[in-house]
Amino acid sequence: MRFGVFGGSAIGMAAIVMATPLAAGQTIKQQPPGKSVERATPVPQNDDDGEPAVKPSRRTPDRDDDMPSVAVRDRSGRSSAFDAKYDAGMAAIRAKNPGKAVELMRPVLADFEKQYAGEKRDIFCALTPEQSTRYLAEAAKANRPAVTIEPGWCRAQYVTAYALIDLEKMTEAQTAFERLVRFAPQNSRYLNELAYIFMKQKKWQQSLDLYRRAEAAADLTPDRAKEERCLALKGVGYDLVELGDFNAAEAAYRKCLNINPDDEDSPRELEYIQEQRKLTV
Repeated sequence: MRFGVFGGSAIGMAAIVMATPLAAGQTIKQQPPGKSVERATPVPQNDDDGEPAVKPSRRTPDRDDDMPSVAVRDRSGRSSAFDAKYDAGMAAIRAKNPGKAVELMRPVLADFEKQYAGEKRDIFCALTPEQSTRYLAEAAKANRPAVTIEPGWCRAQYVTAYALIDLEKMTEAQTAFERLVRFAPQNSRYLNELAYIFMKQKKWQQSLDLYRRAEAAADLTPDRAKEERCLALKGVGYDLVELGDFNAAEAAYRKCLNINPDDEDSPRELEYIQEQRKLTV
């Protein structure tokens, strides 16, 4: 079986290592964009002129406002048995039982591995006709035989990967999302999630590159183009702040506000950028 290979080399079902959790009391400068986590605001310490030397840490933007919702509209070619397992996995995540979601998806993924074990063509998993057209066109341009498959596997893998993030098994989640991005390299949602994982590991440049890919691919997710693009832009802005490029970060947040003037994260992030500029004068 060969995976879609545009944007990187293929990866197989490698053995997975558990991510090392933060030690007790260990903190990071910023919580990466993800599910909102309440943290104690650092107590400002006054410097010699009475001004706070440490600015309060900012609340981070959400990883995503909703539970997994990838392309649930198209059920063509799917069996009722798959629908039942997939819906049960989604329900388990919504019920805050991600471990159950992983177990429910395990046989679905095993069936896929068995079905496509002998496939010699590059495999792409398209959730929309637009994605399918793009993948096959890029494969033809590269003179590589390719096939787009029914999107059920990607849905099952996505539920699994999303659940692994909830379980804080970041190494396993990264492996799962890297695999998804090989199968679906123009899926903005998958790219945003993988970027989030790298952000949590403070791998700012890798995260930034993926968020930029997610922004560029947003138009191929027609039912969520604005949401995915804005989420990607906020990730771009967050990474750029960490990399010290305040001007480009500001531009990304303002671009998000142009898309969604009601976004709550961007104004707060712009205020944070102004605070950081004062500290570097």
